[in-house]
Amino acid sequence: MKFRAQFIIILLILSTSSFAQKEAAFWYFGNNAGLDFNSGSPVTLTNGKLVTKEGCTTISDKDGNLLFYTDGTIVYNKNHQIMPNGSGLLGHNSSTQSAIIVPKPNNPYIYYIFTVDQPLPANADNDPLNDLDPPNNGLNYSQVDIRLNNGLGDIVIAEKNVSLVTYNPNDSEEVKYKCSEKITAVQHGDGVSFWVITHFINNFYAFKISTQGVNKSPVKTPTPLNIPIGGYLANAIGYLKASPNGKKVVIANNASRRTNENGPKGNPIRNTGNVMLYDFDSSTGKTSNEIMLLSNSNPYGVEFSSKTKKIYVTVNQFNADGETILESSLIQFDLKSANIINSKTIVNTSPLIAGALQLAIDEKIYRAGYVATDFIRNKISVINNPELDGTSCNYMPNAIDLKTGSSEQGLPPFITSLFLYTFSYEFNCLGQATHFFINSVETIDSVVWDFGDGTTSTDKEAYHTYLASGDYKVTLIKTVNGENREPVEKTITIYETPKILSTPYKLIQCDTQDAFPTDGLSIFNLSLANEPLCLGQKDFDVNYYHSIAEVENDTENIQSIPVIYENSIPDETVYAKVFQPNSSCYSIGKIVLHANKNNMILPKPYHECDLGDGMGLFDLDQKKITIKTELSLPSDVILFFYSNENDAALGTNEIKGQYKSYPKTLFIRAENSEGCYGTGQFDLVVEPTPKINPLENKILCEGITSPSVVLDAGILAPAVSGDFTYLWSTNETTPSISVHKEGEYNVIVKNKYGCTATHKSIVSLSYLAKINNIIIKDLQTENLVIVDVTNPSSYQYMIRYENGLTTPFQSSPIFENVPGGFHELIIENMNGCGQIPRNIAVLDAPKFFTPNSDGINDYWNLKGINSSFYKNTIIYIFDRYAKLLKQVSPSGRGWDGTFNGISLPSDDYWFTVKLEDGREAKGHFSLKR
Repeated sequence: MKFRAQFIIILLILSTSSFAQKEAAFWYFGNNAGLDFNSGSPVTLTNGKLVTKEGCTTISDKDGNLLFYTDGTIVYNKNHQIMPNGSGLLGHNSSTQSAIIVPKPNNPYIYYIFTVDQPLPANADNDPLNDLDPPNNGLNYSQVDIRLNNGLGDIVIAEKNVSLVTYNPNDSEEVKYKCSEKITAVQHGDGVSFWVITHFINNFYAFKISTQGVNKSPVKTPTPLNIPIGGYLANAIGYLKASPNGKKVVIANNASRRTNENGPKGNPIRNTGNVMLYDFDSSTGKTSNEIMLLSNSNPYGVEFSSKTKKIYVTVNQFNADGETILESSLIQFDLKSANIINSKTIVNTSPLIAGALQLAIDEKIYRAGYVATDFIRNKISVINNPELDGTSCNYMPNAIDLKTGSSEQGLPPFITSLFLYTFSYEFNCLGQATHFFINSVETIDSVVWDFGDGTTSTDKEAYHTYLASGDYKVTLIKTVNGENREPVEKTITIYETPKILSTPYKLIQCDTQDAFPTDGLSIFNLSLANEPLCLGQKDFDVNYYHSIAEVENDTENIQSIPVIYENSIPDETVYAKVFQPNSSCYSIGKIVLHANKNNMILPKPYHECDLGDGMGLFDLDQKKITIKTELSLPSDVILFFYSNENDAALGTNEIKGQYKSYPKTLFIRAENSEGCYGTGQFDLVVEPTPKINPLENKILCEGITSPSVVLDAGILAPAVSGDFTYLWSTNETTPSISVHKEGEYNVIVKNKYGCTATHKSIVSLSYLAKINNIIIKDLQTENLVIVDVTNPSSYQYMIRYENGLTTPFQSSPIFENVPGGFHELIIENMNGCGQIPRNIAVLDAPKFFTPNSDGINDYWNLKGINSSFYKNTIIYIFDRYAKLLKQVSPSGRGWDGTFNGISLPSDDYWFTVKLEDGREAKGHFSLKR
C-alpha cells in the first residue's frame, strides 16, 4: 500500500542499561535452604519454599535484589509466594538441572525459565499402568514478566511451556525421551545475547536468546560422544556447564549404558559414565574438539573456576554389588596444562555422595552432597581457592551450615559469564563515545583495552569514539593481584543512525469503529506506518509514543504505547522511535492519525463448490478483480480481505490467494493512495456437489448375441435424474446409456450451481467356464471329483446325482465322497452369465449284495459303467482262495452269487477290474444271504 506523508527526523542518543554482577546473589535450593551472597560471603537463609532433591534455579536483579526462584515446576516470587500462573511448569525436581533462568537482553523486566524434564523409561513404554508423570516433556521455556502481579512477576500465559525440539521427530524412540537432564547458558559473542545449551544422544543443541526473544531453531552440533537412550534414566543424569569466559563446555554423563538390564548377578551396572570437555564458539554456538577427561566412572557434578583455569568433578564409587555409594571423590583438572587429562588430581575422597558444584559471585565453588546413611543434611562444602593446584585449592567439607534447611544433590545454576570474567559496553551509535566497563567482583590493578581499530586505553572505564560503522573485536586484559588474566574478547557492532522518511507521515484509517462515522476518531494499527516510515527497511524496530519526551525517557524501549491505538482527537500526532536491535542510536518520526469517512463496499456473494468436506476453495485474488469491475471502483483502489471486522479495520491478518473455507463472511478493507478508502463485506457460499455413487462395476456376458448393459450416473436419493445435466465419455448427454463393449465409462454430473461430480462405470466381460480337465479319483474309500478350470474363483460348482439329488453350489472346484454312478457336473458363472453342464461317471464297487431274489441288491456289479463310459472294462470275481468264479460284463446285470449254477455261501469275495484306460483296481465285497 502507498501513503502520502510528511515526517520530521530527530536523532537522539540512547543509553542502554548494563548488567552488574549480582544476578546470582541469592540461592534457593534443596529443602527450604538458601544463601545470600550480597555481603561478599554466603549468609544462610531459611525462608525458601523449595523442596527438591536436585533441580533448582534463582535469579536476582543486577543490584542483588531477589526476583524469583523455581524447581522447574513451581515458581516462587521474591515474597516466597507461588506466582499466579507459576504452577505446572514442565521441569522436574529430580531432574539434574531442571531449570535455568535467562534474562531477555536489554529488557530488565522479561526473563525466560528453561526447563528439562526427568526422562523416565516408565513414561516411554506402552504400559500406562506404570506411568509416573507422563509424558516425558523434554526441553521447554516459559516467560516471566516482573511487571505483572503488582511488580511481583508472573508467567505470561501465551509463552508458558513452549516446547523446544532437541530430538529427531521422525524417530519414535527419540520422541519418547526428547532430552537429557542437562542444560546450561552462556553469553553470546556479541556481548548482548545468550546461548542456552543442552545435549541429547550425540548432538549439542544451542538456542539463541536475543532482544527478539527465543529462537526456536537451534544450532545443532554432532558429537563423537553418543549416550544411548537404552540406558535412560541413568544415562540422562549429570551436569552440563559453560565456562565463565564462554570458551569451553564440560559435560558429566553419569552412565553410558546401552540397556537398563542388570548384570549377571542381578546387580546394577556401574562405572560406565564419562566426563567430556569441548571448545565452544560463543559467536556461532558450535562445539568442537572433544576430549574425554574421565571414563568408566560415575560422575555427577562439574564446574569451572572463575578464570577457566580449572575444572572440578564429583564422582561416586559404589560397593561390589553396585547398590550402595561407599564414597565419592572431588577431582581437579588443570586446563592450562599441556596434557589436561594427565593433570587429574584427586582433591578429596569422603563418604559424601557426588553432588552439584556451583561457582558463586565470590569466585568460590560450592559443593552439595551428604552421607547416604546420615539423615542430617544441613551442610554444604566449599572450594575456597579454585584456581590453585590440587589440595592447595583449600577444599573444606561441610563448611556452610544451612541451619534448618537441608541440601541433597542440587545447587542453582547461573550464567557465570554474566557476572564473572566479562565486560560490558553501552552507546554503540556512530559518533557516540562508546563506554566500556568491567562488571566483575575482582580488585583490578590495571587494564589494557584494545578497541579493534588500532587504538587502546588503560582506563578502567574507557570511552572510545569509532570513526566508521561496522564490527570490531574488543579485547580486555586485566591485571589482578599482580597476575595478568586471560584476555577477554567481544565483537561489538557500531551502527549508523537509521535513515527514515524525512517528512511527517499521514496514517489514514476509515472511521468505522464507533457510532460517529464523521468524528475523525478511529482505531489505528500503527505498525502499518512502519514500512513507509522506514523507507522499506524491515530490519528496524519501531515504537510509538505520545511525545518526544516519552521517546527520550524510554531508554530501554519498553514503555511505548500499544500498536493498536485509538486516537483521542482528530489528526492526533504520535511519535515513532526507529532503532535497530542492540543499537543505542535511533531516529524519531512524526505520524498524523487521520480518520476518513468510510465508503461501503458490498459485492455479490462468492459461490464455490463443496470439496467433499463442507469447504470450498476460493480464489480471492480473482474475486478482487471481480469486485472492482462489479462496483466500478477507482483504478487506484486496492482491496484486502480479512476474517473479521476488527482485522479489516486495523489491516491485520490479511487472507489472500487460494483460500479454503467453510461458508463464512469475509470483510473488506479498501485503500488508495490516501490511505483507507472504505470497508465492506461479502459472503463465501459453499454450494453442494451432486451426491452420487462414484464407482459401479457392470458385467457383459460372453456368448450372448449383441450383449449390452445399461449404465446410469449413480444418482443417490432423494435427488432424481432430472436435477442434473450429464456428459458421458461417449459424448452422450442422457442420464443413462447402453454400451456393448467392455471398458471404462465416465459421466460428469452437474447441478444447477455448476458443481460437478464424476461417476465411473467399469464394464467387464464375463466368460463361461473353460474346462481344462475333470479329474475323477474313484474306486477309493472316498471318491473325489476335481474340476480344473481357468479362473476357478469366477465360478461356483454343483453335482446332480443320478438319483436326482443335488449338492448345493460351492465355491470350491473339489468334490469329496462322491458316490458311484452317472452324474451331471454343473459349472455356473458367478456373474449370472450362464452354466456349463458335463456328464461324469464315478466308478464304485458295492461293499455287499444280497442275492435272495427280492429285487434289491440281487446282483453285484460296478457302478458308473455303461455303453458310453468304460464299456470294454473286464471284471473278475474270486473266492478267498483266489479261485476264479466269474468274469462279469460291466454292461450286464452282474454276478448273481452262483458258481456253475450252485449258490455260494455268505462270505467275502474278491474282484479285479481292468479298465480300458489301463487302470487296474482290486478289492473285496461281501455276499450276504
